[in-house]
Amino acid sequence: MSPIKLLRQSTIDTLNSIDSLPTLPDLFLNIQSVLNTPESTLQDLTQAIEHDQTIAVMIVKIANSSYYNPMNKPTSSLSFAISRLGRIETSNIALSISLLYGFSLPTGIANMRRFWAHAFAVGQTCRKICIQRPKESQLNSDELFLSGLLHDIGRAILGIRIDPQYFEQDLANFHGEELIQAEQQAYGIDHAQVGAIILKQWGFPDAFCQRIRQHHSSNSCNINDNILALADSIVHQHLSNLTTIEEVEIKTRDSEFDAMITQHLTEMSW
Repeated sequence: MSPIKLLRQSTIDTLNSIDSLPTLPDLFLNIQSVLNTPESTLQDLTQAIEHDQTIAVMIVKIANSSYYNPMNKPTSSLSFAISRLGRIETSNIALSISLLYGFSLPTGIANMRRFWAHAFAVGQTCRKICIQRPKESQLNSDELFLSGLLHDIGRAILGIRIDPQYFEQDLANFHGEELIQAEQQAYGIDHAQVGAIILKQWGFPDAFCQRIRQHHSSNSCNINDNILALADSIVHQHLSNLTTIEEVEIKTRDSEFDAMITQHLTEMSW
């Protein structure tokens, strides 16, 4: 067996043998439970969020931004802020912030914010692509947002369980094929493969795990997989300088961003 294959098997064995693998934050799971309950209301979403002061303050702050508050009538009420943002946008922001503050990475807060800002941007871009392809009946924008939010979870796991210095090395600034090759050389496996393994252990469906595994490939015959790959590419090209969830929320609401997505879609063969 080649050294790379031996290294890969060692990494996989380490992942499979650890009983204390990190889990998704309770708040993340609670919000997902609300969203997966068809009869849930905005009040249910408010109750799921209100006990976390950090997320509540962030949602109020974004609701008071110029985009959502053009008449300059600020609010300090979480329920009113959620009504202003709407169910989808509130849940997107809350899920993202719950990961930022509830899923600790072995790196500084600036790197953590950048990491989850990228994830949030990819999720939002997935949803934007879905909106622009309304005739695709098999698209599930909520699921694709979640795919975007978790697409790089394998990088987090590599840092938490395989190499505590992961985010302090040069490869932390790599993306695309350059990142895949660097990880293969260092660990015998890449973050997309690790992500699929971990999400499978967390009970995510096989199709979801496969999408994460293939998010650096645009050659899938599955439209959902291609959307995630395109969204990741778009964010790296156009939103790589954003470092906070608030910045991403404002930028992805820009009409110029919508136009840019339209242009990318016209170049796709699927």
